[in-house]
Amino acid sequence: MKKILLLFTILPFFASCQSSLEDGNLDFEKLNFGRFNTKEYYSKSLRAEWTDYHKMRKSDLKEIYFFQADADTIDVDGNDFRIVEPYAITYRQTGIGRSNWNKDYCVGFFKNLKFDEVNAITDLKNNLLIISGTTDSIKTEIIEKFSTELTQLYGNPTLTNISSGMSSYDIKKWNFEDKIIALVSDGKLDYKNVILNESQKKYIKEIESRNHTSATLFICRNGYYDVFTKMNMRTGFMTKFEKKD
Repeated sequence: MKKILLLFTILPFFASCQSSLEDGNLDFEKLNFGRFNTKEYYSKSLRAEWTDYHKMRKSDLKEIYFFQADADTIDVDGNDFRIVEPYAITYRQTGIGRSNWNKDYCVGFFKNLKFDEVNAITDLKNNLLIISGTTDSIKTEIIEKFSTELTQLYGNPTLTNISSGMSSYDIKKWNFEDKIIALVSDGKLDYKNVILNESQKKYIKEIESRNHTSATLFICRNGYYDVFTKMNMRTGFMTKFEKKD
């Protein structure tokens, strides 16, 4: 009888530690790399098909949440094709269908910052190496407020600016013994060294006036951060990760 009571005591604990992509209850602040089962977390979304979404659209559902993810094997350079020696598995959220979408819904969060996209990479034994959450389009003040909260929580970060084409990214990084947390602000238009005519300047000014700002939060096992910075192949969410030449 005691064993049965103990089992019912333990089960809710494990249930609270692991959610699925559809649940939207993944708390990045409390995420435990040792207990998180990435394959289980994405299991439903890996089986999801766009045909399911279209079936939902034809039903009487007022709000439709449709989550889908792809899993690919990559090598140490990040390539997912012609792999000689597999290195890791990448789980990438690829689609969210929507109809009368509830703007407050999210798939994960860190304090008050909500993510509408969660991606991850594991080793070949399903041990989590890195996980990221990306916001929808939000106001710059929200990102700045969140950055201040992280600074109050973890101390002053190191700041790196990465230029890519006509965009630049700010990367704020907090180093710990077991992990590295990196907050990447979305690309800012950088056209100081580009010759533009008046029409182009007007167009860019219009773009800048829109709210296209978003952010990506990475949490990575400390020993793997340098491996990811050196990867040559960048696709999906990893294009925003810090890169070393």
